[in-house]
Amino acid sequence: MLGAIGGVNALPARVSATGGLFARAVHAWHGAAFAHADAVAACLPDLPEGSSILGLTADGGALLDLLLSRNPTLLPLDPEAVLADDFAADGPRPDVILLADVLHHVAPGERERYLARIRERSAPDALFIVKEFAPGGVRSRLGWLTDRALSGEAVRFLTPPELRKLAARALPGLAAFWTPLYDVEPPNYCLLFRKLRFDRIALGLGA
Repeated sequence: MLGAIGGVNALPARVSATGGLFARAVHAWHGAAFAHADAVAACLPDLPEGSSILGLTADGGALLDLLLSRNPTLLPLDPEAVLADDFAADGPRPDVILLADVLHHVAPGERERYLARIRERSAPDALFIVKEFAPGGVRSRLGWLTDRALSGEAVRFLTPPELRKLAARALPGLAAFWTPLYDVEPPNYCLLFRKLRFDRIALGLGA
């Protein structure tokens, strides 16, 4: 586990056994259902140099490792230091929060509090990168079954509109931006949440 917020685990439990035909098949199915790290990374903007990043992922850290290799100036934070219940006011506050296939492992009734408390512990202008998996269709059912087998949990996926509504409540003041991941690897999708850059808008450079 990488820590908890308000009793909600940051990451699901994982099966410890890596051998055996069934375990290998489940991991192979999981890889076939969920987008690979390079597909997600290709849809993300370049992150500001020197940014601190909190990575919470259900892919063994592959996406975070890829982002760090692409931008070696990023400063990964220890999730325990950010997510601990005794978080201090002067504790580390990430500039970038990476949540990849984690929210669907959080109970629906806990998701708003989960996101809100991460927001409270982040830098004022923090960027949230939320990669998720939409329900519906054969690939989504395959993803549900493999997540169930790996974590032992009956996960509930979020649709993009559900994620937007959740973020509007938990991350007030942050605007949502769609990335092309859904066009590349549906039903995988990724949304960015950050403050609007009015200085850029004024110069005609976009938000």
